[in-house]
Amino acid sequence: MDKIAKIRAKIDKIDEIIIKLLEKRGDLSQKIGKNKKKKSISIEDISREEEILNKISDPSIKKIYKKVLEESKKKQKTL
Repeated sequence: MDKIAKIRAKIDKIDEIIIKLLEKRGDLSQKIGKNKKKKSISIEDISREEEILNKISDPSIKKIYKKVLEESKKKQKTL
């Protein structure tokens, strides 16, 4: 296996982990959405989003995570 293939194999393993974690995050986000709906709490929580995003220093990762948060809110709104 050449060097690129070895690196790609490592990336594939990391991607598997990221996907599983995002799926788990989505499940937990839906649970939060259901609880917010029961309690008539707004889906939007800007301070929580800022708290999460402030932990990320890399601008490209921050951009990706903003999309994760956006999709989480969309899922919560459909409950």
